[in-house]
Amino acid sequence: MCYYYRMILLTFNLHTHTTRCGHAIGTDEEYVLEAIKGSYHLLGFSDHIMLPGIVHEKMRASFSEIDEYISSINCLKEKYKGVIDIKLGFEAEYLPQFVEYYKTLYREKGLDYLILGQHLQYDENGLPLYYWREKTDDMEKILKYKNDLIEGMKSGLFLYVAHPDIFMHNVTVISDEIIGICREICNASVKYDIPLEINLGGLGYSNLKAQIYGTNPYPNHYFWEIANEIGCKCVVGVDAHNPGKLTSYKCEFVISFMERFNLKPLTLDEINVYINNNKLRNN
Repeated sequence: MCYYYRMILLTFNLHTHTTRCGHAIGTDEEYVLEAIKGSYHLLGFSDHIMLPGIVHEKMRASFSEIDEYISSINCLKEKYKGVIDIKLGFEAEYLPQFVEYYKTLYREKGLDYLILGQHLQYDENGLPLYYWREKTDDMEKILKYKNDLIEGMKSGLFLYVAHPDIFMHNVTVISDEIIGICREICNASVKYDIPLEINLGGLGYSNLKAQIYGTNPYPNHYFWEIANEIGCKCVVGVDAHNPGKLTSYKCEFVISFMERFNLKPLTLDEINVYINNNKLRNN
């Protein structure tokens, strides 16, 4: 089983950021070269999506940079063709006001995929309303996160859900209501056949929650125990914000985590089926 996990971890990553978002480092090509060094067969770029009319420093690039991003990734696709498969994607929130914009990216910009990373909503003035920052155990905010996430799964826009358990970041009391929210998210994943991401970005956090009940903010033990029980499909995502993360994450921890909960992430062939079957991509 350990060999099985290692083979999956060394084949692909679809959660890769670029410096454009304002909180990552390294050139686009450096990510590709590090992926080749790590024996990856597929590297998907999924920087935080640029949104028309939204200025959000240190979170996402301005809308004016989207064509340059697309051009850069497409150039790397061609340059390294036959060496590594490169895909063009974005990490995006489900935002009803931008649904048609997302569909346009598939139709007109050659987008390969979107991953659903529900960090926030924007108010009528374009100001961010975060789901996972500031206030701890805010049930109104957690319920809003859950509802928006499920609507995103239902929309058919997204390949998979990035860090579905990110809402656990500031939860300090594992109540029946919190467990119920985990179950609703996992049930929706099965209902809409949307895999959930075991996100490795949370491994570097040390916060109040880890001190209180001995688990990472994400991937979160409570959440993934339920995901395994319900039978959710899953994907491993490095959530790389610098090239070195593609080859330096704590492989042994990830393997032990997956073994503990009997999680079987999608293989390279399986994730390619999901990408290729995307109806929006093929229209």
